[in-house]
Amino acid sequence: MRAEYGFSLLELVIVMVLISLLAVGAMQPILSAFRSRAAVAANLSAIDGLRYATERIVRELRQARFDAQGSGFQLVPLDVMAGLSNASTGICFTRVGGTAGDALTSVAVRLSGTQATLDRVTLPGCAASAPKTLADPVSAVRFDYWAYGSGSTPLPLAVADAQFSTRLAYVDITLSATPGNGPAVSYHSRVVLRNGAWGVRK
Repeated sequence: MRAEYGFSLLELVIVMVLISLLAVGAMQPILSAFRSRAAVAANLSAIDGLRYATERIVRELRQARFDAQGSGFQLVPLDVMAGLSNASTGICFTRVGGTAGDALTSVAVRLSGTQATLDRVTLPGCAASAPKTLADPVSAVRFDYWAYGSGSTPLPLAVADAQFSTRLAYVDITLSATPGNGPAVSYHSRVVLRNGAWGVRK
């Protein structure tokens, strides 16, 4: 009668351990690919939200009222950034056709918690009323103000400049977010204000 041989328990345990190690090693690249895909999707979604919000802000700012009789733009920077004279984290202005004090025609854009919001306000106080969310989550909102010097050379325009409203030529808008606790992403746009100093110079 032929002897029959099988595997010992020790051999089976060793094989199972080796298979487990191979499986874990093979899963790492797959898990890494899934994590990378999720991070890319989160970044794209965040950038898409920031782009929508920025383009909406640009459309609103292009409607900023300009008084050609001397007072310039009815526009107020909100919360000037520490250490920067020409940047703020919010902006408040009256739309074309609006009048100071009319809550239906003046708006503000600012960071409220983790949201970039568009608020109906009353100048000059710019207190928020019926805020509308533009993007969420947002980690930073920034507006940089510029004037034109000699020729077409842009110059930072200090918020405290006595002629801020008449010298203002364009505004840089930057919105930032940190999706899924990953690296920060930002979206930037520049709006040339209509009927402003830029238009006068050109």
